[in-house]
Amino acid sequence: MVTRRTLLGCAIAPLVRSASLPEQSAAIILERAFRDPAVSYLLLDAMSGRAICSRWPHASEPVPVGSLVKPFTALAYGATHNFQFPITTCRGEESRCWLPQGHGRMELKTAIAHSCNAYFLELASGVQREALDSVTQRFSLNSPDLGSGPATLIGLGAMWRISPLSIAHAYLELTARSAEPGVSGLLAGMALSAKLGTGRGAGAGAYVKTGTAQCLDELRHAGDGFAIALYPTSAPRFALLVRVHGVPGAQAASVCGRMRKALA
Repeated sequence: MVTRRTLLGCAIAPLVRSASLPEQSAAIILERAFRDPAVSYLLLDAMSGRAICSRWPHASEPVPVGSLVKPFTALAYGATHNFQFPITTCRGEESRCWLPQGHGRMELKTAIAHSCNAYFLELASGVQREALDSVTQRFSLNSPDLGSGPATLIGLGAMWRISPLSIAHAYLELTARSAEPGVSGLLAGMALSAKLGTGRGAGAGAYVKTGTAQCLDELRHAGDGFAIALYPTSAPRFALLVRVHGVPGAQAASVCGRMRKALA
């Protein structure tokens, strides 16, 4: 399992004496190439969970993370449905999805890849309190109030808040539990996201999930785009979490992809 350690807030890794030369190089590359104050990032070592470098003020404070919560809601649903996930049809606005024309036929893998709200709203309506609490405890996440309805369980609104550090570690834990029931389908969806879904801007060879969340910044942007990439898929060594103010998750994935290229 992933060892969880506290991020020391190394905005520029060369200032941290314990940082290795590769870590210092990564910090310098990202700091120089991604100066936009609207961009925040965390780069974690997948084996230890330790931060390699970061620029994310208050990374331990809970914030809305949008659709990044969907895989964990799916696990809670699966726990009481024998990990048999629904197949449904997304009809766009009629189904309360973000894509006006709809995604069409959706199963778990494609719903993760395209972050289909219609699919996950249906799935979230079948989530039980005990199952959700079990998942959030297992992945060290805050647990939301089920009374707020299915929308909260798929990351809509600002009711379910998780710190950037916690959600990044939870995704590392997800890859570490790849043999457990339900997880392989989620990872397959994240791999598909990187190929042709909302996460394709992050680049191939990664498990990617995107999200668009309500902004809590003082400037109150239209929304915050999130993207997390765990790579390589053969045996993840890194987790890169990116947030960009004022853009959807798909655009945050593109920033994530440019970071991956810069670090390669």
